[in-house]
Amino acid sequence: MKDKSKQVWYLYAHNIKELKRQCYDIISTLYVQLGQAPEAEIIVQMTNLFCNDLATNYGSMELEEVRFALNKHIRENDGPHFVNVPMWSQALRDYKKSKALKRQTNQIEEYEIYKKRVESFSKAIDKREIKKIGK
Repeated sequence: MKDKSKQVWYLYAHNIKELKRQCYDIISTLYVQLGQAPEAEIIVQMTNLFCNDLATNYGSMELEEVRFALNKHIRENDGPHFVNVPMWSQALRDYKKSKALKRQTNQIEEYEIYKKRVESFSKAIDKREIKKIGK
């Protein structure tokens, strides 16, 4: 069962400040990935638009899933890319379409594979022995 407290609609209803902070982080990371350096006011405005779009159109998605979809879109599609409403709408729409298709054909979703891979990496890293060097 999915943890609903990580979904956008839950954060929008119960912790809007955290949702906006996470959206700000996603938008600023997108700008960095694309090599763009906008002014702070632009990032704040884009964050507000992004937050409202997520809450109204993509409320059932988790924020990590949103990050994954945007990152995948940037890496798999040829540019030029700009951080704007059409870009993230297209990225999230494409991701949801492919997710629905994979669910219909009983295939494992890419995001689920990604989550399992991250979990296995963290388990392997946690088991490593840490040696203290020096005094």
